Amino acid sequence: MKQNNSPLSLFSAGGKRVSDLSRFTALCDMLGNPQNDLKFIHIAGTNGKGSVCEYLSCALIEAGFKTGKFTSPYIYTIHERIQLQNRYIPKKDFDENLQKAAGAALNIGGGDSPCSQFEVLTAAAFLYYKKKKADIVVLETGIGGLLDCTNIITPEISVITAIGYDHSDILGEQLSEIAAHKAGIIKERPCVMYPVQERAAYVEIRRQCEKTGAELIIPDTDSVSDEKISVYGNDFTYKGEKYHTAMGGRHQILNALAAIEALCSLGINSDCIKKGIKKAQVPARLQIIRKNPLVVLDGAHNRQGIAASVSVFENWRVRKAVVFGALTGKDYIGALAELTSFAHCLVLTDGFAENAINCADLYRSAVLLGFDGSRIYTVGEPRRAVHLAAELCGGGMVLVTGSLRLASQLTINN
Repeated sequence: MKQNNSPLSLFSAGGKRVSDLSRFTALCDMLGNPQNDLKFIHIAGTNGKGSVCEYLSCALIEAGFKTGKFTSPYIYTIHERIQLQNRYIPKKDFDENLQKAAGAALNIGGGDSPCSQFEVLTAAAFLYYKKKKADIVVLETGIGGLLDCTNIITPEISVITAIGYDHSDILGEQLSEIAAHKAGIIKERPCVMYPVQERAAYVEIRRQCEKTGAELIIPDTDSVSDEKISVYGNDFTYKGEKYHTAMGGRHQILNALAAIEALCSLGINSDCIKKGIKKAQVPARLQIIRKNPLVVLDGAHNRQGIAASVSVFENWRVRKAVVFGALTGKDYIGALAELTSFAHCLVLTDGFAENAINCADLYRSAVLLGFDGSRIYTVGEPRRAVHLAAELCGGGMVLVTGSLRLASQLTINN
């Protein structure tokens, strides 16, 4: 995303296409390779990366580690992408490190730098964490993994979250191609895999582990018991230990299992893991923004993520309204397919981003999927869309989903 009056505005969002990591390696070389003085947990996947990062970060802080966390995209402010001890980087530090990283990037390729905004931001994060002497950094990939600039590091452990269809224009149309990119972060250190994967994804993850000699750790879902799942949070027992997540939905139990196994592999104390898992909370992950009627905000932006969100409410015997918006390049038809049998009424919106899919296209797709056109409404302004859905649900519930950009619009000053 372009940042006006920021060094990032000097660089394109995607940068020039890469076939290897030499460009970002050169950038870090110019900055003294700050990443070489840091330890990392590296996370890739399609869904659940942000939640797993939060579980890991909270538990590591509980264990006494000075913990960095680098994630994307952001909800409130770009500063939240670079955190230390779960606190946003101060503006002064952000500006200082961004200037250094941007200055170095401009020297690559002369005045027309091929670097991307993400590469510059990642380099700035490395500089900040080195200066602050972080003990460990929870590092989320941007897109994919194999050719993602974060992949120049060697992690203490890697985590592969749920893999599904997203960014197919970059990563490939087949799930195996997407999984191969994600699995590209696996090196000779242990790798923890989200416990429920399609076979094609599992095969690629297993293949990369065998290639690198990495130990593959898969949480044992048969060791989960006493599950109590709710939008308000989950309780469960895993291998005899009781856990609570503030973030609701069964997918959050599975995300937590991946984090638990990674933390156990690193030797983190059980009590610290439990406290961290309980504290973890990420905006726009089944976030309740209104209680009467219940309005739940979820930033799921692909079919797999929306299916996970819908599953939390599918047995609720109340009238359900859905506010939906999506960005171009996303599988909005697949996403809508998950909603047509769930929603009693559908409110479409497109006023949250310049590259939002227009309501007319969303409407046509929903009708083609079998949704009753008389129960579809279009409201460009997101807040008005939510107000209408709250009226239409008749005291039931509203799910707002389809895009993190939409979630961002509705969480700020909510």
